Amino acid sequence: MHYLDNSATTSVDKEAANVAFKIMTVEYGNPSSLHTMGYNASLILDEARAKVAKSIGAESKEVIFTSGGTEANNLAVLGAVNARKRQGNKIVTTAIEHPSVLETMKKLENDGFEVVYIKPEKDVITTRQLETAIDERTILVSVMTVNNETGLILPTDKIPAIIKRKKSPALFHTDFVQGYGKIPCRVKKIGCDLLTVSAHKVHGPKGVGALYIKKGTRIVPHVYGGNQEGKVRPGTEALPLIGAFAKAVENFKIEENFARVKELHSYCMDELKNIQDVVTNSTDFPYIINISTNCIMSQTMLSYLADNFDVCISSGSACHKGELSHVLTAYGYDSRRINSALRISFAGDNTEEDIDLLIKGIKTGLKTLVRF
Repeated sequence: MHYLDNSATTSVDKEAANVAFKIMTVEYGNPSSLHTMGYNASLILDEARAKVAKSIGAESKEVIFTSGGTEANNLAVLGAVNARKRQGNKIVTTAIEHPSVLETMKKLENDGFEVVYIKPEKDVITTRQLETAIDERTILVSVMTVNNETGLILPTDKIPAIIKRKKSPALFHTDFVQGYGKIPCRVKKIGCDLLTVSAHKVHGPKGVGALYIKKGTRIVPHVYGGNQEGKVRPGTEALPLIGAFAKAVENFKIEENFARVKELHSYCMDELKNIQDVVTNSTDFPYIINISTNCIMSQTMLSYLADNFDVCISSGSACHKGELSHVLTAYGYDSRRINSALRISFAGDNTEEDIDLLIKGIKTGLKTLVRF
């Protein structure tokens, strides 16, 4: 199988899987228990937290574990808004955020909050747009770092200065899920108050993620229970998943993989340029290529590639299965371009052979499949 859908999920690192198995079968104590097994489990939890914190340049006590990026995004957005609602009712985000942010924003709109959705201009989100949107009534700015469908890199590094300049009480949250493990992440340099990451995009298991909460930042939890995770996200920690997450993080090869994937990206783009019907929707973030054929339905091409060439790609976010891409819609593209979109996403273990079969499949599909 030639897997080119790594933005949806990645294979689990074997060492990470072994860590999970060992914790499930040997070190299976509850980290909150006071006996020896519990104490050993608490040490594993502390070590895992330290590793994830180090990967983003944070302190251990600034990281809480969640069930994944979706929960972390919900917790960040709802928690920040509920903590700051006496200071205003305006939220600034973009129209191309992950569904876990956009659906949460819809709920907040129903609760009476004003939400500004910034749309791309000429396929980018500009600093000027952010400057215009953020004001003294803004209590939260939630803008992703790397878009999960197109690979667009947003100017999140400019947001803290804008918030300060506008004398805004806003907290700044960024969804770093697609950039994590691929580009350097240093929360102090970004200047964010809240940051989301997920394990299964970086060769860790599904079902675990983390939320960075800057020291001194208050958010309101929306689940209540025990003392776990500082009472922000109570409940017995999923230690096997957390341990595996930390091992995957420990095995990061950001610079090495980036160089390798950049070569694959260039190779793939050169081959795609030779296909007459294909147009490019993506930016230069090497891990993601988004294209459209303008003539073959996305699902038709996806099924054809999988059934005939063992090539796996996607049409966009796995969280919006079967629906039109809200990202490409926000870009202002026409229905033919959106309905025929394909997302190709790489990992460090992909090869030129994967790309060769993809290109062959697309070329053959364009000749044989029914056009709309």
